[in-house]
Amino acid sequence: RRLVPVATRADKLAAMEQGLRLMASLGITSLQNANGNMDELDLYNELIRSNKLTVRASFAMSIGPMESETSLRDFAALHAKYPGPLLRVAAVKMVIDGVIESYTAAMLEPYSNKKDTSGKPAWTQEQFNKTAAIVDKLGLQIYTHAIGDRGVRMALDGYEAVRRVNGPRDARHRVEHIETIHPNDLPRFAALGVLPSMEPIHADPATIEVWSAAIGPERTRLGFAWRSIEKAGGRLVFSSDWPASISVDPIRGLHNAVNRRTITGLPPNGWLPEERVSVETALRAYTVNAAYASHEEKIKGALRPGMLADIAVLSQDLFKIDPMDIHKTKVDITIVDGRVVYTRKP
Repeated sequence: RRLVPVATRADKLAAMEQGLRLMASLGITSLQNANGNMDELDLYNELIRSNKLTVRASFAMSIGPMESETSLRDFAALHAKYPGPLLRVAAVKMVIDGVIESYTAAMLEPYSNKKDTSGKPAWTQEQFNKTAAIVDKLGLQIYTHAIGDRGVRMALDGYEAVRRVNGPRDARHRVEHIETIHPNDLPRFAALGVLPSMEPIHADPATIEVWSAAIGPERTRLGFAWRSIEKAGGRLVFSSDWPASISVDPIRGLHNAVNRRTITGLPPNGWLPEERVSVETALRAYTVNAAYASHEEKIKGALRPGMLADIAVLSQDLFKIDPMDIHKTKVDITIVDGRVVYTRKP
């Protein structure tokens, strides 16, 4: 890393503009930044001043176990300064564990092919509960990265503890990723009003072999359990996790969500076709539910009179085509706030 040149402000702005052009070409009209900081917020302000911001941005500021209450109050004060709808700060991001492929996701039992570890959470339950209660009291939303079944349980236990301490409110706290989950925790999203924020692109069949070998066939049965969580009453929210994911394209994510199929050689049942969801569920997870996840469902996420004019026009009607052809869909036009920001060339 010491050999990599330090990016200048101009470099960062140029990179962001390139990313915005990519998102416009993919029909993305809103993003939720789960790793926000003051430097990035300043760059977004610069794009607004130059009229180059072509996407609505909602920020979650990253915090760790040692974060001071003063810092948390400072983040809460930013919400009054950035209430949206173009630039919004109203959340914090907490990271409980790592990822399954490197054995750093926190699991309830040891890894199947590395018995000496079950991962280690970055927070103790006490630390998480205490910080989450302060954040909730300040009126902020919480995004919690939790991939392993233990990490997911810790997040849900923490949110349940917050409700006991502060009382219930329409917080819409979230658990991000949920790559595997214990069956007992499936109904807790609905019971606690917690949003399961998941990324279908992470379940791409090209990436699943190492993942499934690490946790074994029993836990793989509830891998990327979109349909099971939906059946248990959870309100699915879909996103990309870009740039950590292999693609930011929502069409590719939709294709994965709808078309999970049996793959020979992958335990326990191929690639769990029973966890795929309908086209309607997947589209709602990327639109209406995503707007709900940022407390903005009254102004965006659907095509209705009075809503913000954020529109993506697709080359195919996803409800009429063979679902296996979803990946062939292109974005013809992208409109943000009534302004055309992308038109596909013939």
